[in-house]
Amino acid sequence: MLKAHPIMHLAVQLLAFWAIAFLTLCTALVLLNAFYGLIGGDFELCSFGKEAAIAGTASLVEGASVWLIISFIPAVGRALIIPILIVGFIYKLSHLEDWRAGDVILLLVFQAVVFSVGVSLLFGYFKVAIIISAGFAAALAIFAGFAKSFGD
Repeated sequence: MLKAHPIMHLAVQLLAFWAIAFLTLCTALVLLNAFYGLIGGDFELCSFGKEAAIAGTASLVEGASVWLIISFIPAVGRALIIPILIVGFIYKLSHLEDWRAGDVILLLVFQAVVFSVGVSLLFGYFKVAIIISAGFAAALAIFAGFAKSFGD
């Protein structure tokens, strides 16, 4: 009989957190780019390879941080703000001349919404996913209205 190696389980968990962070971050970037395209905003992304490298690095840091917090100090849920701040810092440094602070905040909000909808769908809470999506769409419509009115 084979014995399970705890280190392997930790590596699989870390890989899963990294994959989730990478998928949500890439999806958030695509949706944010589409949103800025709809409202006529100036949202500049680097080349595909550079953006993939930035997303890979940021998601690794984010996934590893979340994994460390959840695995070793689960009682400190407030510490989950640290990975979010680190990802925001990485993206702000990577797009120092191109992005405003609001772009980074919107990216993080998009990622949080993508994650929330994904988890809701995964666990079968379809109404919650629809409510989050509809509420976010309404908030984006309001934001787009303000952005267009102030942009003219």
